[in-house]
This record gives sequence, structure tokens and C-alpha cells, in this order.
Amino acid sequence: MGIVSILKKGESFVKRKMLYRIHFNTINEMREGRTFTKLSKEQKEEVQKFWNKYFGKKISLKWHEYYLKVNGIFSPQYIPTYIYYAEIYPKLNDPRIAVVYSDKNMIDKLLGDRVKLPKTYIKNYNGNYYIDNKVVSKKEAIESCLNIDDAVIKHSLDTCQGKSILRFKSVNGIVTGKDCPKTIEELFDSYTTDFIVQAAIRQNATMAKLNPTSLNTVRIMTYWGKDGIVPVFAVVRMGRSGAVIDNASSGGMYCGVNMDGTLKEEAYTLYPFSSHTESDNGIVFREFKIPYFEALKDKARELHAQLPYAKIIGWDLSLNEQDEIELVEINANSPGLFQGATGPAFGEYTSEILEYCRNK
Repeated sequence: MGIVSILKKGESFVKRKMLYRIHFNTINEMREGRTFTKLSKEQKEEVQKFWNKYFGKKISLKWHEYYLKVNGIFSPQYIPTYIYYAEIYPKLNDPRIAVVYSDKNMIDKLLGDRVKLPKTYIKNYNGNYYIDNKVVSKKEAIESCLNIDDAVIKHSLDTCQGKSILRFKSVNGIVTGKDCPKTIEELFDSYTTDFIVQAAIRQNATMAKLNPTSLNTVRIMTYWGKDGIVPVFAVVRMGRSGAVIDNASSGGMYCGVNMDGTLKEEAYTLYPFSSHTESDNGIVFREFKIPYFEALKDKARELHAQLPYAKIIGWDLSLNEQDEIELVEINANSPGLFQGATGPAFGEYTSEILEYCRNK
């Protein structure tokens, strides 16, 4: 083995250990303040037997205890996040290319001919401004956004779980919107670099019932495996009453979606953790069905086929007022799991994925 190969192997080992340590501790935060029943002897044996067979090692049982407490479902197939981020995601998706796939400024170049996208006013790549993919001055970029009825600005490379997303209006360059600076120039300066300004999506009336003030999106995770591209889980994400953002990490709720489009019985919040059987405006989750869900799954599969360097992708899709599918985000760079709401993330494909990652 050459010196370069040895160095790369050493670097990979260090990164993996760092990810292990970071994500191993997250479960303690999730469990804080709550009481968990230990798994039975039979359940412990079932979990370790499954993971030893398909992944070749024992695992921490804290995740299995946590999800059993949250949703009442026991399964050996739950994926501990410390293993997911350190050893599964990096082997399923090439991290170097996944960053490009997930760049919101690149979506139109990658998939713009295959799916409807929100109208884009300006992009900022690495400090450079673009309009219609042509380089412009900062002054021109500001002038193009002086009068906008309803828009969203967000970082293009990392939206920090929705925390960098602002919805605003502008009249003669004066901005109104929650937590927004006073002018377009100040708004741009607050983001510094790598951001995008797009028209806000006016959503489908049925989806708006979940929460009328936020864009309520469907996250569909697709997996490209031996059987081709398949959806492995889906969740719907909605904001709380009066909120603009739907992300769970920013206070929103997420609810598992069955593969026929019906919702599961409960939705959850993260910080603090809570469970709910209905939305803030009284929609009972188990009585709600995502409209055009088959079309949403088909679109996710079609789009994934264009991005071959990622085996798993989380697609954030919306339905607009004309019932058209609009792509909001591509999550190929360490896409999150929602196992409390969905059960084991990869379901029947768990053993296939574990064996692939173990042998790669």
C-alpha cells in the first residue's frame, strides 16, 4: 500500500471516529428527561443477532429503546444515527458529489428540465451574483429584488434545518417579514454568500389545511438498490400555527406517511419532543391523505435516476395551487431519518443496505 493510500485510509478512520462521537451523543440529548424501559432479553438478542449477521458488529441499544418508547414499534432494523452518519451514508452517497447535488443553486442545472421549480430572482455563488445564470453586479441583483410580493431567501449550501430561511416582501427596496433586515441590501449582506432568492410557493388547498401559514412539504426518501429506485419512507412536514417554516428542527411537526398517502396516527416535534394526533388547526392526522401521492413518488423516482452518484436521496416536494409538483430541495448530503414517525428507515431494504456498506 502506497503512502497516499495509507494517508487517505487514516484520514477516513479519523473522520469516521469523529462522526461516531458526535452522533453517539445525540441520542442522550433526545432521551434527556425521559424514562425508558430496557429491551427484553429476547429483544436484545434479536437486535444484536440481526446487526451481527448483516453488519458484523454489536450496536448500542439506546436507539431501539428510544423508538420503541416513541411509537410503540419494536424492530431490530432501526438505524442508530451514529452508524448512519459514520458508516452508511458516506458509503451510499459520494460525499464530494452529494454536496453539489444538494446545492439549491444547482437544482435548475441538474433537474430543471424535468420538474417545476419556484421562480428564481437571484443566486449568489461564492460571493458572485447571478440572474438567469448570468453574472451581474450586486447593484443589479439588488435592483431586481426591489419590489417582490412574496419571496423566500435561504442559504443554498446549508439551510441549517430551516433556520436560515426567511419569507419577505419588498416595496422600493424596503423589506417586511419576520426577523428580516430593513432593506434588500441589508438582507443580502446578512447572508454574505451562497444564497438564493425565490418566489414563495402558493400551495395546494388540501396541503394548506395542515397549516395555512407554512409551505407544508412531503419528504420522500428514495433508495437506488438491486430492485432499482424505490421509495423507502415518506413524511409530511408542517409548521406550527402562524409559523412560516415547516422543519422539525425549527419547531415544526413531522408525520409519517403510509405508501398509499394516508398519514400515520401521530406527528412529532423535536425540541422539545412532543406527540400530537392532530394539527394546530384541528386536522386529525389519521383521517388525512396526501393528494397526488402516487405522482409524488413517481416524480421522486424519475428525478433520482438523473443523479447516479447517490443511492439515497431525500426529496422535498410540494404541490402548488395548480396541483403541480414543485421541487423545493434535494437532500443528498447526509439526508436525515425520521424513524420515530416512520419506523425503521429502510424497511425491507435494511439488510441489503447494511451488507452493501459492510462490504464496501
